[in-house]
Amino acid sequence: MARRAAQGLSVAVVVALLGVLVWDLVHQNGSKIPQEVANDNIVQAPLFTRSRVDTTGTLSLASLRGKVVVLNFWQSYCAPCTAEARTLADGYRQWQGKDVVFLGVDEQDLRGAALKFLHRFDITYPIVADDLGLTGHYGVTGYPETYFIDRRGRIIPAVSEGKVIGHIVGKVTPKVLDENIRKALTA
Repeated sequence: MARRAAQGLSVAVVVALLGVLVWDLVHQNGSKIPQEVANDNIVQAPLFTRSRVDTTGTLSLASLRGKVVVLNFWQSYCAPCTAEARTLADGYRQWQGKDVVFLGVDEQDLRGAALKFLHRFDITYPIVADDLGLTGHYGVTGYPETYFIDRRGRIIPAVSEGKVIGHIVGKVTPKVLDENIRKALTA
């Protein structure tokens, strides 16, 4: 019994240290984006070009200038990502053709796993692949996380029921998704 308790304690310590390491790595990068938008400040979105998962070629954030971008970081094996996938797919269809683009950033998945995820949830908006390069630039610490970028390429502080929350950490709801897209369209 004492041995199991010691093993459990050891696992807890390792998990805690891993959490501290991830936090330290993100904050060493110097990304102030989460803090800035949480303080209701508008910040310029870091530009990037990444390989597409859903098709061939690449996609750059700069190519989307003039449209509102819903930027969602996710992984195929992430339970909250699975829980929000249909909300994003439905939101994309609702806002399609209205100067709003959804852009998924798939983190560290094999292409096959990512494509299965897209097919399973009927996701038809653009998806790019990333191997943690963008997470540091955007200050992402978990999945899913969602940012809203206005037509001028600036990250707009997200709100929920009128209260500033910075960006969406965890599953986005249809109501919060719509509220922030409307806010970004008028920014």
